[in-house]
Amino acid sequence: MFSVTIAQVVVGFFALDRLQLEASAAARAAGIALAVVGVGLILAQLAVRKLGWTPQRLIRAGCALSALGFASLLLASTPWALWAGYFVGAAGMGWVFPSVMALAANAVGPHEQGATAGTVAAAHGLGMILGPLVGTLVYDLHPGAPYLLVAVLLVLVALWPARAPVSALEVGRVG
Repeated sequence: MFSVTIAQVVVGFFALDRLQLEASAAARAAGIALAVVGVGLILAQLAVRKLGWTPQRLIRAGCALSALGFASLLLASTPWALWAGYFVGAAGMGWVFPSVMALAANAVGPHEQGATAGTVAAAHGLGMILGPLVGTLVYDLHPGAPYLLVAVLLVLVALWPARAPVSALEVGRVG
């Protein structure tokens, strides 16, 4: 969510500053970019059903794909490049969002489902608060800096080592 809100907040500024569009054209380019995000999310989530991958694999692949989309914006110089980068970024996030929820739900027992869902929702909320703040601060460094930050963070998540599953015998053990 942190990544998504950064992208949502800076797209209009990016269209003005990097693409050198007039205000009305920048607003139109930003609006189309955000609409393309919706299309990318829907198509990616439809593909999830056909892929049959585990949530862990979808998170890794989705973060990598999304990082590629956001990193491509460092080279964007036209509205079409902006839209393509946002589409690819959103497609990756379309694999990440449902997989995070599935992974969280599968990691706990039935009596912990509510607390787990609340924790994931709180993390999303925190991302919605911090993303715009960090995104606009980093944007002051360079118009491409927020996209670079997002790409690097997503690559780090994609490469994060998987935790070994806990066996039923280990659950009861203490220290």
